[in-house]
Amino acid sequence: MKRLFLVAGYDPQGIIGPSFIYCISALSAYGDIIAVMDCDCTEEELRKLSPYVLHAGAGRHGEYDFGSYKRAYLYACSSGLLGKYDFCYLVNDSVFGPLHDPGPYLERMEKSGKDAFAIAMNPHRRHPHLQSWFIGLAPSVFTSGEFREFISGVRHLEDKNSVCMVYENGLTALLRRCGFSYGALYRIKGKRIYNDIRNLYRDGLPFFKKSAFTRHNGALGAQVNYILQRISPELGSAIISDTSRIYGTEYVRRFLEGGPAEMFCRYISYLADKIFHTR
Repeated sequence: MKRLFLVAGYDPQGIIGPSFIYCISALSAYGDIIAVMDCDCTEEELRKLSPYVLHAGAGRHGEYDFGSYKRAYLYACSSGLLGKYDFCYLVNDSVFGPLHDPGPYLERMEKSGKDAFAIAMNPHRRHPHLQSWFIGLAPSVFTSGEFREFISGVRHLEDKNSVCMVYENGLTALLRRCGFSYGALYRIKGKRIYNDIRNLYRDGLPFFKKSAFTRHNGALGAQVNYILQRISPELGSAIISDTSRIYGTEYVRRFLEGGPAEMFCRYISYLADKIFHTR
């Protein structure tokens, strides 16, 4: 299968870190990559990706991941690349991974016979949607006028929640409205994708959310540590390197330390602070 990965990235310091390079390298074994960063990166930083990508671009556009997907997609269109591929993937760096070889996951999705597919889907009662950090599209979708109009129309919105409603939920709504079939390997309810990363790892989910490092006052430290002890040393070191650079070495060290009692205390502290500030 010929695959094109449109990868959206962001780094608060404009650095192409080792965990992002790890992900790009792993995906490059299974297809071609166009990467777009929603931050200002130097040419020297972008050159770190050159062994793995067809094209890499950077610049703060403020349109979040869908803005990067848009720019990568339009580059593929203008370069005459899009028609060469059997599948087009939208992938963003809100997750760490892949924790396992991505090949079998790609094959399972592609053999589903769906027009669109994702690693994970939120089966929300009112707004069920494919989670936009890893979505695959068949030509019936990515060459359609409806999808091109949708992705070309991405604009700046004021906050992430608006982006999720208009573009993440909106993409699934578009699929449904146009009669495209869709599905996912995992159905993950509510906030479980953020809060239950250890069990999701045990279930085989090949990524975990980066926000695990900052959620609930550090109460997910034990879960993150569980995963780090079981994945490849190269990826584990890359994750520690990037999070230490962004959050500080001391924060990451303390975050990963502590047993169940410590994690419980952190969560109670988070709840107390949340209750106090909502009164």
